[in-house]
Amino acid sequence: MLGVLDLFSEDEPVWTVDAAALQFGLTRATAYRYVGELCDAGLLMRVAQGAYSLGPRIIELDRQIRQRDPLLTIGGRVMRDLLVPDRGQVILLCDLFRDKVLCTHQMSNGTSLALSYTRGRPMPLFRGATAKAILAYLPPRRLIQLYLQNQVEVTRAGLGNTYEEFVASLKAIRRQGYVVSHAEVDPSVVGIGVPMFGGGRSIIGSLSIVFPSERYPRRQEAQLGSDLQSASAALSSELARLAEPVRGGSDRASTSTRPKRPAAKATQSKPRSRAPG
Repeated sequence: MLGVLDLFSEDEPVWTVDAAALQFGLTRATAYRYVGELCDAGLLMRVAQGAYSLGPRIIELDRQIRQRDPLLTIGGRVMRDLLVPDRGQVILLCDLFRDKVLCTHQMSNGTSLALSYTRGRPMPLFRGATAKAILAYLPPRRLIQLYLQNQVEVTRAGLGNTYEEFVASLKAIRRQGYVVSHAEVDPSVVGIGVPMFGGGRSIIGSLSIVFPSERYPRRQEAQLGSDLQSASAALSSELARLAEPVRGGSDRASTSTRPKRPAAKATQSKPRSRAPG
């Protein structure tokens, strides 16, 4: 049912129930039930007879993220410390979303630098420092799948003509700890990025700085990489504290990326009442 939401895009913001049913191979009754439940949850809304668009609950959730999301709150403080006047840079905080990179926050000193990485716009995993900083730290099984599905794109991105060369390119990024790209996403732009980790050292996104190419401080590249690594580590450390128990105790929250179901409470069984008679 939630997969129905994936139909809605910038190119196709409105869908009919019949078109959704055809797209997913659903019966008309099932499609109507799914759309009805999504409307009840506020995730879809009817804009015309039989036609639907994304709903108001998504706007409400977006405001919640902008106002109180811990990644943006903590990340904003870290990003401000990275800003340097008169360099025209933009700092990007991005998340890993499925097989794409999603910009969640930007910060600058009022630069006019125009970037493809705008908030909420999904970007591919193979181009630019922002994406490669994430790609290099994905688990091997996922890398194999990505390579098999995107061999042409991997080659075009200069990451290798074979899987072995692809893996070697990513190992080089991990050894250096940061990655630099020149005009791979936008022309006349240089980016430098580092990975951002969540619980259990799982990759969750990246932190990067993008400069106009003529103002990129090449001689300070190693220092920039080190500063970004320190900032990313501080951000990850603060996020980890959110999982600590609010009150005392030695138990720590699980580092699994999936929440655990709460244990069922033990209840004393009661004898069944017999029907009268």
